[in-house]
Amino acid sequence: MEENKFFKLVWRFNGLVISVVGVLAVAVLALVTYNLFQEVTRDGSTSSIVNLEGSSEIEENWRFGQLSKLNDNKTIMIPLFSDQSFNRAYFSKSSSSTRNYLFVNTETSEKKWLFDHTNYLIERSDKLREGDYSSDKPVVAILYQLVQLDSDQNNRLAASDLSTLAITYPDGTGYREVIKDVENIVDHAMLNQTELFIIYQKAGISYSAILNLERFEISESEKLPRVGS
Repeated sequence: MEENKFFKLVWRFNGLVISVVGVLAVAVLALVTYNLFQEVTRDGSTSSIVNLEGSSEIEENWRFGQLSKLNDNKTIMIPLFSDQSFNRAYFSKSSSSTRNYLFVNTETSEKKWLFDHTNYLIERSDKLREGDYSSDKPVVAILYQLVQLDSDQNNRLAASDLSTLAITYPDGTGYREVIKDVENIVDHAMLNQTELFIIYQKAGISYSAILNLERFEISESEKLPRVGS
């Protein structure tokens, strides 16, 4: 008799444990489902992402951005943006990204695109001149960081992909790619009118480089020392 009571208590205890675990599992599942639902259904916008999925649900529109005047207004630089919209019955999201630049010569009215396509994501474009951002010295070149390929294979061009560092003259001519497969551009600084110092990361290693702004070539590139090495 005592043995039967003992087994009944064990069964009841096991049943209680199973019930508690079941309730906790349902609660966790419900919380995860709710968070996913909130993420999917809320309106949202992102920047610098190009979705490569061939879906009829994606609508892409094009627009010009704010123009920049270079070197006594002799050159006008105008960004071309793509706006991708994902409009469905249960969610709406959008992404805006820079895909090209139009250069206009105000003296000759000549107009030239940086690329003859819109296949790249242009993460950044920096006008290079001596001094800080408020300097009135002439722009000697323009530095670009481009995402050309979906290196992480997630059907998007984004900052998580490897990028290419390229450069042109202020009027958009002389395009040249100087460093490929870059993970991150840390920073850069003008050393003088003809040299740009760059710190970047590639394959998990940090480098410094000097870019010659006359020949558009890397004249020096060295690994940065590790701490304690």
